[in-house]
Amino acid sequence: MTTNRSSDLTEKQASETDFLAYDKEKFNFKFSPNRVDEEDDGDTETESESESEREVGDGSVTCGDYKVIEDLPKPDPEWDVDSFDGLEYESDPELRARFANDNAYMEYREVRIQALENRGFLPDPFNFIDAIQNLDGPAYDNMTNREYLAGLASSCVKKLNDLKAKTVEFVSIVRATTTGGGASWKVYITFMAREYPNGPLMEYQAKAMDFVGDRSPVPILCRPAPKPLTLP
Repeated sequence: MTTNRSSDLTEKQASETDFLAYDKEKFNFKFSPNRVDEEDDGDTETESESESEREVGDGSVTCGDYKVIEDLPKPDPEWDVDSFDGLEYESDPELRARFANDNAYMEYREVRIQALENRGFLPDPFNFIDAIQNLDGPAYDNMTNREYLAGLASSCVKKLNDLKAKTVEFVSIVRATTTGGGASWKVYITFMAREYPNGPLMEYQAKAMDFVGDRSPVPILCRPAPKPLTLP
């Protein structure tokens, strides 16, 4: 347990502060094309050489001391394959040591296990999955978030019906989360549906990947929602 803390800091706050410090240390690496390790005794390039990019003939470029693979289009996700399948929480001794006590660590552990069970359909900040807060707020092209999500969910329903001879009908959006940012992002949608005409309303899940530019969204899965989901 860290000792150089103010006396009014609770054990829970201490554990959270420890984890945030660990998280910042883990993710704040900044790529520097001109980086030269201190222990490297070899000759260094001139500034003009290190700033220039040179093709090396294998789909990559060199930039300073680094060899960087050029961005290539990602293949479409496989239909009806959940990337959360088979994932289990694994204890990290280094992370465990940063918590003030066993209770604080076990609380964190339960949150992480529950997040894996929710499979992205509820917010999971540790995996950068955030809620789409305002469903009636603007998305783009004069479209609200609700309309955007309805289009994605409907495309997932259509693929399910086409491939599995189902008659599922999209009805309305309940909530959604997204990985957000970058050239592509995943959207996790919870919606109400009917499995046959005039059937009872059921909660369904749809997952899709969307992209910057003109590339069309890709449906990933569509299924009845498991019960119950628990907010981490």
